[in-house]
Amino acid sequence: MSQFLFHYVRLEPPTWVFLSTLLVVGLFLMFHRFWSLRNLDIFLVLAFTPGMMMVYEGRQKAFRNSEHEGIPAMVGVGGQTESDASASPVPLPKSNGSQETWTPERLLYWGFLWLIVCAGLLVIRMLLDTTIVRRPLLDPNLSSGGMLFLGTSLLLYLMINVATSSPVEQRLSSPEMGPGYVLLSFLPQIATTPQLNEANDANELTKERSDYKLTLARILAIGANLTLVFCILAIGYWHFGNLKTGVGAATFYLLLPYTALMTGRVDHVVPSALLLLALLMYRQPFVAGLFLGCAAGVVYYPFSLLPLWCSFYWQRGIRRFVGGFTVSITALVLAMILLHPSNVIQDLRYMFGLKQVAMTGMDGIWGLGWYPVMRIPIIVAFVLLSLSFVFWPPQKNLATLLSCSAAIMAGTQFWHGFGGGLYMAWFIPLALLTVFRPNLDYCIALEVVRQTRRKASRKSSPSPEPSPPASEPAASEPAA
Repeated sequence: MSQFLFHYVRLEPPTWVFLSTLLVVGLFLMFHRFWSLRNLDIFLVLAFTPGMMMVYEGRQKAFRNSEHEGIPAMVGVGGQTESDASASPVPLPKSNGSQETWTPERLLYWGFLWLIVCAGLLVIRMLLDTTIVRRPLLDPNLSSGGMLFLGTSLLLYLMINVATSSPVEQRLSSPEMGPGYVLLSFLPQIATTPQLNEANDANELTKERSDYKLTLARILAIGANLTLVFCILAIGYWHFGNLKTGVGAATFYLLLPYTALMTGRVDHVVPSALLLLALLMYRQPFVAGLFLGCAAGVVYYPFSLLPLWCSFYWQRGIRRFVGGFTVSITALVLAMILLHPSNVIQDLRYMFGLKQVAMTGMDGIWGLGWYPVMRIPIIVAFVLLSLSFVFWPPQKNLATLLSCSAAIMAGTQFWHGFGGGLYMAWFIPLALLTVFRPNLDYCIALEVVRQTRRKASRKSSPSPEPSPPASEPAASEPAA
């Protein structure tokens, strides 16, 4: 950014946290109805920030300690750095009365634990959303023009930040970080924090900028962020019938400290953009299946959304939805075979999650003291929750897709063995749309999909000739 603005200095993440939190409270908190569900939702979304900052500070301390001791540091989740020792389970250190009570491991442990607890609360809130009947319209405290200007300025700042930030070395250059698409794991992470950007040498940065992988990562990150914001605006305008609601939800997301830290992470923003595209095109089952299939193909975890979405389209559109989903998965498999034919069988196993549950080499809470074997019952409970959406709610609409998709994607953070809790882009935009949405009981597949087909048939069929007007009936004579 300093190439565009003279003497520009990047904001430190703690400074961004204070400024953005105050702006969110001032713009969206309903001061005249303090004890309202809307305010509780705002505080719940903001509650992720302390845990994220503990993880950030823990990784920064680990990076500084490794530099001081001469140990090479590797890049961890979120573009921050961590030492090689964090790849193996680390017991929670106890305070020994020394001056530095909060060691890096302790900060990381409590930070990830905080994120997991907040994700659990959000899952409960999203599941209960289907029982809420009254949806009062609660607009932001700023006009539509002011919100649009603020959101556009934030988006421009974040995208230029991604375009001018330097890459950092991947912690792992293979899909060993968990299920996912092998081609996506080869792309470098783009660090948007000031410490890591200042630590890079200018000559090294110039050489790295010529790398096609870095260029592709920047294009994907910027394109996914723009698509994500556009989808939030479009859903508010076309599906909610209120552009100000979409502008408010998009501005809320752009103000979050998480967004400023993770805009350069392709594995965060690309799946989120694809999920929102599927929701935007939910009236077209084939197109929605295409985007959901792409999301499931690149990070695997959206496969758990299939029972919910298939149940939504069961009365109308199920064949087209499954067809679009199958086409996307097939295209991704063919691309992987053509571009990375060295180990196709292993890559397919990682793409579809057909492998043993990882017990070692994990990151996040499962690599900091929690017993990895406990992931197995959590995965079983998660699968049962995903399958339960086949039966309930019995009548599914767009509101059900929003809230239950957010609940499922937030639930993946419990058993995500490589930074679970930090992948908030997978569910925060869906949760914000759920918070801001109006009553959407009429948006069921039996109605909206059928209406779409009728409109298409009307456009393709010639307009019928106007029928002659019916003759007016003779006026009855008045009774004598």
